[in-house]
Amino acid sequence: MSIAVIAGTPVDTRMGVDLIKGRGGEAQGFPVSQTPEEQTAFQVGSQSAREEAVGAILDRIKDRGMDRVLVYCNSLSATIDARALAGDRGLRIWTPMDVYGEIARQYRRVGVLTANSQGAAGVERAMVNASPGTLVFGAADLRLVLGVEAGTPPEELVDGCGLGHLLRFFEGNGAEAVVLGCTHFPYVKEALQKRTSLPILDPAERLAELVLAS
Repeated sequence: MSIAVIAGTPVDTRMGVDLIKGRGGEAQGFPVSQTPEEQTAFQVGSQSAREEAVGAILDRIKDRGMDRVLVYCNSLSATIDARALAGDRGLRIWTPMDVYGEIARQYRRVGVLTANSQGAAGVERAMVNASPGTLVFGAADLRLVLGVEAGTPPEELVDGCGLGHLLRFFEGNGAEAVVLGCTHFPYVKEALQKRTSLPILDPAERLAELVLAS
């Protein structure tokens, strides 16, 4: 049966659909917003409005006879109780937050790159709840998301956003790994890896494994 993919914009929704289809699954996309700026405003706005909007999407998903949902957006996952909303409707759901606890139990110091501070707070919360001794160094840059959506070449994006400096900051503070805390960011993973010896971790791979194993 097809997996419903909810994400922030049409671009990362398509990325989530491609992630599932690339591993032999079937998926349909349900974007919440049309642009990264609109999605950020949505995430810092009314909690009840967020829950109502996502709840309406979940109702559409259920009406189509689908019962598995992947929220392929870190910052959206950080600002709603997706599990409760899905559970109320008898749906099974997975979000990137399901993977961050696993990562935190493997590393004591982690650098995290996110799209906005809502996402950074959510990743830190998930990590520290799973492993209280893990220290998280967070950074957020919406320009990187805008560049991904515009199709800017990865090397140009990494340089233009000063991510080489950020990687050195992580290294200087003893980070053992760098986590891509936004589902747009696998786009620049290889470009980032060229600039550091730290492992660049993409939670999407493990997330897809969890969803498809269900």
